[in-house]
Amino acid sequence: HPDLWRNRRGAAAQVQMIERPSARLILLDPQDRLFLFNVHDPKVFDPAHPHFDPFWVMIGGMVDPGEDYPQAAVREAGEETKLPVIGTPRWVWKRERVMSWRGREVLHRERFFLARTDRSEIDTSGLDETERSWTLGHRWWTAQEIAASTERFEPMDLGTRLAALLRDGPPTEPLALS
Repeated sequence: HPDLWRNRRGAAAQVQMIERPSARLILLDPQDRLFLFNVHDPKVFDPAHPHFDPFWVMIGGMVDPGEDYPQAAVREAGEETKLPVIGTPRWVWKRERVMSWRGREVLHRERFFLARTDRSEIDTSGLDETERSWTLGHRWWTAQEIAASTERFEPMDLGTRLAALLRDGPPTEPLALS
């Protein structure tokens, strides 16, 4: 990705922090269940909240050059699950945090979009080799199942946030996640 390294000047290169614009999809099925992947890569973690065991994460990934955040979220849904996104995704949450990404510090600029699909059958054949290597499984979750689970989710308060989103609807402005 062309934006990953900046200000490289020969042997005395000063490396700035990598910035990673990322789009996440809060993808709900007709039963208001959220689709999540169970992933594990102990070399990728939040230094503020280190966790090296498997955890559950939404569909998503890096925004490609020339693409906007909603387009990236929809593209990722197609690539990772083959699920169609019905209607226009709504930007509901945002987060910036520094992550340790395989030994490098990366500033993640994440936007989370609420969207719906009309089916629940998953096809993960579009996952690339790297994604397959860290993906342990996937499933649909209700907000109540997430809140009652002892497993790790990203964001960590996902059960509470998802329940509020389903109860109150999308916020007028994206909410900042901590």
